Parts: sequence; structure tokens; C-alpha cells
Amino acid sequence: MSDPGRKITENNGNIRTVKLAAFIVIVLVTFLCFAPDLRNGFVYTWDDAGYIVENEHIKSLSFETLSWAFFSVYANYWAPLTWLSLSLDHAFWGLNPLGYHLTNNILHALNAGLFFLLSLQLLQSYATVHHTEDKRTFLYSFNHAFYCSLLAALFFAIHPLRVESVAWATERKDVLSLFFGIPAVMAYIKYTESVGKRPGTLTFALSPHYWFAVALCCLSLMCKPTLVTLPLALLVLDWFPLKRMQRTTAKTLLAEKVVFLLFAGVISAIVITAHEQTAMPFTESDVLSRVLIAFKSIMHYLWFMLWPLNLSPFYLHPGNVRFFSLEYTVPVFLFLIITAYSALLTKRKPVFMAAWSIYLITLLPTLGSAQASNFAMADRFTYVPSLPLSMMAALCLTSAVVRLSGSRVKAVPVLSGIVLLLLANTYLTVRQISFWENDVTLWSRAIEVKPHFSGRTYFMRGTSYAMRGEYEKALPDMNEAIAIAGRKKNSRMHDLYLERARILTHLRDYNGAIDDYTKALLSDSSPKRSVYYWERGQLYKEQGIPSLANEDFRSAATINGNR
Repeated sequence: MSDPGRKITENNGNIRTVKLAAFIVIVLVTFLCFAPDLRNGFVYTWDDAGYIVENEHIKSLSFETLSWAFFSVYANYWAPLTWLSLSLDHAFWGLNPLGYHLTNNILHALNAGLFFLLSLQLLQSYATVHHTEDKRTFLYSFNHAFYCSLLAALFFAIHPLRVESVAWATERKDVLSLFFGIPAVMAYIKYTESVGKRPGTLTFALSPHYWFAVALCCLSLMCKPTLVTLPLALLVLDWFPLKRMQRTTAKTLLAEKVVFLLFAGVISAIVITAHEQTAMPFTESDVLSRVLIAFKSIMHYLWFMLWPLNLSPFYLHPGNVRFFSLEYTVPVFLFLIITAYSALLTKRKPVFMAAWSIYLITLLPTLGSAQASNFAMADRFTYVPSLPLSMMAALCLTSAVVRLSGSRVKAVPVLSGIVLLLLANTYLTVRQISFWENDVTLWSRAIEVKPHFSGRTYFMRGTSYAMRGEYEKALPDMNEAIAIAGRKKNSRMHDLYLERARILTHLRDYNGAIDDYTKALLSDSSPKRSVYYWERGQLYKEQGIPSLANEDFRSAATINGNR
């Protein structure tokens, strides 16, 4: 007779082998899909210059670098582990962009593999809760859980919305943060399994799995504060699929989250303080506008996950908006419909509400309540929130395949559709990577998606052309940027005039350049006016008008002397 215990042990050994093989395959497939970005350079006009190329702090591995990373706010950001990882790249690669892209790709590929393991862990935990006595049922369900987790990982990893987080060297923050964040959740699930059915209020304090989860969460927050809402997401997981709320007191569940909340609160305070100077004032975007834009972003991200076309590196913030506008009213009603439908399904299919809740919770820090920039949304903000939706999509599709498995005629079209979907995502991802090749290709893409809409995109491309010495191409873009900014009554017209004046100088249109310097002086009252005076004085000097040149030099010196 065969020994049942030995058979289960053998099956468990086979399962570990299959999981490892799947992990390796997912990592390799993801890395190969993003490999084209290894040819890309830095995007100098979009933070790569300030964060990497011109950042002197990361150019040495020393105690001073370590101290700076942890005790300084740089570029309105506190992300010590991100800075240290960039410093490590610099030690190996100098300023060769290949190395920075390679690290991002490796981290993203590993995140894909880790998400596969997390998805499988969640599904197996759910199966264990419902089939604690019937081991055969648990082992049988592994096949379904395995394919669902595999599909979820691929949906997450190979999607054009991931490109901004991976192909943009500066967004090391995203991939590194999730690299610690996923294992933090896995360690927490291990903790819930280790404490049994009825843990005491302070049982967590004695669990190494719990403190490992806390430590990993802290490391994640030191890369990027995206996971400040992780304690809330863990509460959702306690409800479903872990089903702990039926077996554990509310006091215990809340006590477990206190330590997570303390660290999240401290880091949130640091980040808010760091962003204070760059925060958009409420006069430019009031509370109602921020709420409406948040609802629009929630629904827009959903649409992009389903139909990832016309993705842009820049979604301009509209400022104050009106409620009675279809653009902002419809997303509110769609949000309410999805939430209500998920709530109605809670008893029969709680997975919908769980996935929807975690999506909203993880998206919350990026929805602009403390708007710290002039963009309304960004593809990179979906890096973490896409995880529950990827798993939800995988569950729906694998369930459909299982239901139709008795009929090959019906199952084959579904399986073919899944394969085509993955191939389409691969094509769109590779295509999206090409837009991040350099500054010009990036801003050309933003203009292609929304032409004549944002002066910022034309300004950026014009600046990119100027950096390459292609002043004939830079001038039309700068003209368009000034025209759009003028129509919108932009308060920073002087920056545009200054850049165009420099371009005109290179094109030897000195009269046009002098005219732009004069316009910049008229539209700016800051100490930066000394730059306009000095550069205009140089032009007067080259034109042989020493009296006007000296007058401008004196004005520049006076402003500098009064600082």
C-alpha cells in the first residue's frame, strides 16, 4: 500500500519545483520584454539630469553619501534607499545610462516573479482556510491557483502602463519600493498563518514574521512613500481572502497595524514637509477641483488598463474645474456604480470588493489631495494599484477557462484570446519603450497624444532640441509654447522668453533676442532679472552698443549686490 503522507510530501516537493521554474520563466520573459530600453539614454529634461547626471551626492560611495541620503531632502524628495541604489549604479557604471536601465529592468522582472509568488500564496491561504481538513482538495486546487497567479504576474509585468516606472531611470523609486513591498505582504501572510486561528492581542509582538514584514515595509517607504496606505490594504486582506475577521478580534487586527501606521505616519510627515515649497496653491486648484480630478484619474487609469492606447508622459493639471461638466461628472457616477456593484456582490463574490478596495487604497497617495506638481495623473502611479486589478482579471479569465474546460470548442477561443492579449500588451509595451529613448522622442510623443494643448510639452521639446544644438527645430516649438502660455495667461512667461532669447542668439537674430530679454524683464520681478540684464548686455556689447551694454551690466550688478 502507498503511504499517503509520503505522497503529500512528494507532491509538495513537486510544487516547490514548479513554483521555482515559473518564477524564473516570469522573470526572464519580463526582462526580455523590457530589454529594448537598454538602448535608451537619460531624459535630461525630465528629472534624470537633476536626480542622476548633476547629482554630485550620488557620485561616491562613502559615509558622507550615507549621511546625506538619510538626513537630507534633495529635489524636494526624501528617498534614502533610492539615492543609495543610484549611487551604487554610479560606482559601477559612471554616467552610462545602460547600467541604470539594467538595474530598473532587473528589479521590475523580480517584482513580476515576486507577485506571482504572492498571488499563489494568497490563493493557497484562501484554499487552506476553506479546506483545512481535506488535503486532497488543497492539492487539487493548486493547478488553478498556479495558472491564475502566472497570468496575474504577466498581466502586471507586461503592460504599457509599466513602462514609465521601468524605462525612466529616475523612477527607480517605483521598482525598488515594490521590491521590498511585495515581500512585506508575503511576510505578513506568513505571520497570519503562524499565529493560528485565535491569536492574542499582542501575539504579533513575539512573531519574527511580523517584524520582518514591518522591516520590509519600512525599507519600501524609504524608496518611495507609495505604500503608506499598506496597513489599510492589509486590513482588506484580513477580511478577504484571509478571512481573519471571522476568527480574530477587531482589537487584535487593529493592534497589529499600529506599528505599520507609526512608520507610515512619520514618513508621510517628512514627505509632506519636503513637498511644501512645490505644492500647488488652492487658488490654482481648489478642494472640489482636486476631488473631481481624483475621480477622473481613478476611472482613467481603469480605462488605460483595459485599453492602453494614447499613453502620455505628461497629463497637464487643468487647475480649477467645474462639477457640471461631463468630463468630471461621468467618472463620479461610474465610480459609484462600480462601488455599488462590488458591494452587492460582497456575499457571493467578495473578491471584487477586495480588489476594488485595495486598488483605491494604494492609489490614494497619488490622487493629488496635496497637489505637488503640475500634472493631474501619471502612468507610474499605477505601478502598485495595478496589482489587485491584474489578479482580478486573471481570476475572471481562469475561472472562465475552468468552466468551459469540458467543451474544447468554447475553451479554445478563450485561451486564444488570453494569448492574443498578452502578445498585444507585449507589442504596446515595446512600442511605449521607444518613446523613452531620449528627450525629443519623449516630448514628441506627448505632443502627438495632445497637440497644441500644453505649452510645457512644446517648451520641453524645444529645450531638448536646443540642448542638441538643433536651434532651427527648437524655435518653432518655443514659439508654440509661448503662444499657448500667452492664451492661458501663464505666470512664468519670463522663463519662456529667456529660453527663446537664447535660441535666437544662437541663430544670430540679435534683435529678436533683445526683444525677448526685454519681455522677460517686464514679466518678472524676481532677482533672476539680473540674468536677463547680463545676457542682454552681452548682446548689446557684441552689437557695438557699449552704452546700453554697460547700463545692463550695472543693473545686473545692482540686483546681485542687493541679494
